[in-house]
Amino acid sequence: METPEDKTAFDLKAALKPPLPARLPKFVQVDRLVNRPIAALIVRAAMRLNLRPNHLTAAAFVVSLAGAAAFLGGSHRSFIAAGLLIYAGTLLDGADGMLARSRDMCTRFGAYLDLYLDRVTDFFVLGAMATGYYIQSGRLYFYFLSLFGLAAYMLQMVLYYLEREYKKAQTGSGASGDFRGLVYLGVFGFAVADRLDIVIAILLCVPALNIPYRFVRHWLIGRPAEPPR
Repeated sequence: METPEDKTAFDLKAALKPPLPARLPKFVQVDRLVNRPIAALIVRAAMRLNLRPNHLTAAAFVVSLAGAAAFLGGSHRSFIAAGLLIYAGTLLDGADGMLARSRDMCTRFGAYLDLYLDRVTDFFVLGAMATGYYIQSGRLYFYFLSLFGLAAYMLQMVLYYLEREYKKAQTGSGASGDFRGLVYLGVFGFAVADRLDIVIAILLCVPALNIPYRFVRHWLIGRPAEPPR
């Protein structure tokens, strides 16, 4: 018989994804060192409320969209509100998978729902951030560059999942989730500092470096062998 203590028992290590590959830079672990312990508090609360992972996924989506809308205020105060909401959405987004793994509630539907809503969230959050900064600064050329950076960021995500599909990868290290958590933690920090131009510039540079690197590494150097016919 399951006791009330069993319903709220939570093992943080068991809830985390596999360790990140050693080749990744150490700063990527910021998500696991900072965001995941906070997300664990959400998981414990969700267990007490008998919530399911998909409930947290939906909540993360709604909160993040509210953060995206706040960016359109175009002021430092609205940027801070947006950063707080988006960071809260990131924590909820991390908590859904942790809850699923800790309670053995992982499903294919839940995994794809999470991926689907994450990409929609990325589009609205990053697009609204670029637009909000344009409303504040009036820098039209920078706005055009920002939209190009948004397109490049979304492109690199599409290419990442195409690579996984080609290699028939069923599971991963969770590195993409860690990178995403790091990105939104950075968005929060730069929103508070009223320097969204810096985080936008970073998001412009990352795809420009990452896409050619992944092409060389995965398609030229580490090209998978063709399956037997």
